[in-house]
Amino acid sequence: MTRVAISTILFLTVFLIETSFISSLPSIFSAIPLVFALSVYLIQYQGVSDGIAWMIGYGFLTDLMHLSDVSFSTIPILAAVIVTVISAKHLFSNRSFYGVIACAVSSYATFVLIEAFFASNDWSVFFQTHAERLGMLIVVVAILFSLAPHIRKIVQVMFLPSYNRYY
Repeated sequence: MTRVAISTILFLTVFLIETSFISSLPSIFSAIPLVFALSVYLIQYQGVSDGIAWMIGYGFLTDLMHLSDVSFSTIPILAAVIVTVISAKHLFSNRSFYGVIACAVSSYATFVLIEAFFASNDWSVFFQTHAERLGMLIVVVAILFSLAPHIRKIVQVMFLPSYNRYY
């Protein structure tokens, strides 16, 4: 119960940071897909359930608030979830920098290609926006990969009971 509550609160906080603060940043910095990058990180390192819930929640909230260019962003997110889980579990290792980047890129490419099917915008603007977001996704995932050992220690202290905690 506590783990679910903490994960939900963290997701909502990151979602609000992405949709309010990051989207108001200038130029390319407004294209940081923070929730998507953290979801891929969670699927790669912590477990499938939290990352899947974060990605599906992101799709649902963007549909609910009409924050996406398309009217059905949950469908491309679901496809991206499937590609992320399959690539994280069967194709790419979470210990390889290139594996983590490839997992993120393949899931985001799936998301973009299926979202392009539903899009009715100008194609050049659509793909330019997603090219910027893909570049920033690679940067954020690279930063998360370099910080993975430190993040893992923090998560273990917060979520996993340890017998060494009181020594």
